[in-house]
This record gives sequence, structure tokens and C-alpha cells, in this order.
Amino acid sequence: MHQTSSSKSRLRILVVEDEFLIRMMVSEGFREAGYQVCEAANADWALRLIESFTPDLIVTDVQMPGSINGLEMLATVRRSYPVLPVIVTSGHLAASDIPVDDRTFFWPKPVAFVKLLAVVQNTIGPAA
Repeated sequence: MHQTSSSKSRLRILVVEDEFLIRMMVSEGFREAGYQVCEAANADWALRLIESFTPDLIVTDVQMPGSINGLEMLATVRRSYPVLPVIVTSGHLAASDIPVDDRTFFWPKPVAFVKLLAVVQNTIGPAA
């Protein structure tokens, strides 16, 4: 189980999604489950946030506005944080299009939040 935050602080999730309603739904769901959540509307913003927020897990879309997409962000994250779990979501790509490994997971859209939450809990542990 990966945990970068201290045992006294809540586990942190970074949600990277350009669709406002999807980002809000996913973020609020994680907050209700007890996680600390930070949000970014694109990968450029997310990379800036990672330095100060230091998430325990990232959930990111692939296709977003900005200078890089979610897969390019994943490659950048992997160089600096090779063991940070990342869940890649997409309604346009298949699992075979994503570089999946033991720290990178694919979740197709539309996202069934209860199942996504189960993957998060299995990956970094429950929020409590």
C-alpha cells in the first residue's frame, strides 16, 4: 500500500478533469469518503499542484485542454514519482492504449464512482 502522507493526515487525491460536473462529482465523492482532494482542470495545472499538494494518488482524464494531455502528464509524473498510483480515465481510449502497470490503472468512462472508490481504497487504503 502506498502512502506518502503521515499517518495523522488524511490521504490525498488529485483529480484532473476538464469537465466541471465530472470533476465535482468525483471530488465530492472522495471528500465524502474522507479523502483530502485537490482539483485541476488540466494537466498543466495538475503538474504545478503536485509539487505543493503531494498526492497519494492521481485520478486523471486523458483528453483535456492545455499544452499536454493526461498521458503526457502521466509520463512526466512517472519520471519524478515512479511509484505514485495513477488512475487514467477515458471515454475515448481502451485499456490497450494506456501504459498500465502495477501503479497505473485504466478506468473507462462513464465512471461508476462506487467501483472507482473501491479501486482507490484497494490501492492506497481507506481514508479513515
